Amino acid sequence: CSACAAGTFQDKEGQVSCTGCAAGSFQDQEGQSTCSACAAGTFQDQEGQISCTNCVAGSFQDQEGQTSCSSCAAGSSQDKEGQVSCTGQEGQSTCSACAAGTFQDKEGQVSCTDCAAGSFQDQEGQSTCSACAAGSYQDQEGQTSCSSCAAGTFQDKSGQPSCSECATGSYQDQEGQSACSACAIGTYQDEAGQTSCTVCAAGTFQDQAGQESCPSCAAGTSQALTGQTSCSDCAVGSFQDKEGQTSCSTCAVGSYQDKEGQASCVLCAAGSYQDKEGQETCALCSAGSYQDNVGETACMLCSKGSYQDKSGSPSCNKCRDELTYTTYIEGSVSADDCQGPLLSFKVGKKGETQFMTNTGTISVKANEQLDLNAESGNWIVRHPNDPYREYFIIKQGDAEIHLDTGVTEWLLEPMIGNVFCFKDVEGHGQYFGGYQTKDAQGRPCDDGQYCRNSYTLEMGPHCMVNNQPSSCGIPTCVWDVQCSAGDGIGYRGTVNAATEKSKTITCQAWNQDFPHVHPQFHPSSSNTAIYGVGKHTFCRNPDPKKKKVPTATLR
Repeated sequence: CSACAAGTFQDKEGQVSCTGCAAGSFQDQEGQSTCSACAAGTFQDQEGQISCTNCVAGSFQDQEGQTSCSSCAAGSSQDKEGQVSCTGQEGQSTCSACAAGTFQDKEGQVSCTDCAAGSFQDQEGQSTCSACAAGSYQDQEGQTSCSSCAAGTFQDKSGQPSCSECATGSYQDQEGQSACSACAIGTYQDEAGQTSCTVCAAGTFQDQAGQESCPSCAAGTSQALTGQTSCSDCAVGSFQDKEGQTSCSTCAVGSYQDKEGQASCVLCAAGSYQDKEGQETCALCSAGSYQDNVGETACMLCSKGSYQDKSGSPSCNKCRDELTYTTYIEGSVSADDCQGPLLSFKVGKKGETQFMTNTGTISVKANEQLDLNAESGNWIVRHPNDPYREYFIIKQGDAEIHLDTGVTEWLLEPMIGNVFCFKDVEGHGQYFGGYQTKDAQGRPCDDGQYCRNSYTLEMGPHCMVNNQPSSCGIPTCVWDVQCSAGDGIGYRGTVNAATEKSKTITCQAWNQDFPHVHPQFHPSSSNTAIYGVGKHTFCRNPDPKKKKVPTATLR
């Protein structure tokens, strides 16, 4: 008999042929009565084979005598041939599970795939990976977990490989967040990726959320506190001319501000003043005072010779004649305080009434009537042919004078000395004879009495007010002190020499009798008061009946 060839067998006697090994088995020797089953990890899908075939990578066979191999299930793998499982070890009956951090979503794979960045897998044998949740991230592959977004960052989507920094104007102070919080009003953040916001500094504010800066307080406003949502207007009486300030400045003296939120103060207008800081108005200059400049801290009294009867004035009103009128005090409040001569006159019976306040000439036609009335003070009427001789005197309060003598021109001169001022300085106005009936404070004298100084009190001309002596403020005369007028008895200048034959000779003192004897002109109460003689050498005229000008005795 012939031996059965390899790949065949015959288990019976007296056979004419051999039988091929069935699929799933093999025989690699001749003359065999049986076939061997394919070992686990191999297979044979044909009959009459002398060997079995290893399972390819990605498949396995955990039983003997099999005609095929099984693919590794999803979630497992096998990277070697002829394996009984997906672990690669012979004799096993399963595939290996994908490790944590990997997955396999297809059958019959030789390996597992790492979870992509932005995903993870914390369990073995999984066919998918899980996306990182919002608020977390994973920047590496094959990981078993995700990391929380750090404070100052966020992630609002799932499956992301990184987190984003919080934008300017926002922050996040916790980990693992899906969004950032807007900075609250009164705060800001000018950098990205921050865990907190910064409060607005003093002098700034922020009234909106989510901002990257705080605006400066505008001029006219300020803010002393931090973290504020608005600035405060400067109060009345204050200002701020710069931006971003923590306080307002008070208006300086001489200025004011009556509105809130202003960048400057207003200078007090002419006619007003302010002597305190931080005021909302200026005070008007009172009657009797003025201010001609702006931004001043005080008003000035009207000088003598002027007055102001209204408040808030930039100037004072002059008395009606600057040469012959004055006031006895500074700060006069009425035109009635002006003291000076006033003569009314009328030429012809139908002529209009005219006025004169100073020396002047009145022309009339021959035998034309001239009516004169001394409204104030005494007036001298002089004949033009003898201008240095008094024709007659019209006194205040006298009846109206009518002249129709045929003279066509008259000289009129007001009497100033001892009527509106006193000349006898040494006697403190002993011979003053004016018509003033008020004291220096404007109070009426008792019983309408005139201001006098019969007892030569140092206060000068005065009157009784409420039974008490009160100065009338009558000034000393200045009109004819420095020059000679009329007979010169009022001269009080300092000339003390005379020129004789081109030679200057010094005058003799009035209280001396050498070289010339003149006891009648020695200083006495009357000589001193009326003529101004004294222990000096100045020219005077104590003898007006004989001398028409001031004289002196020469050495």
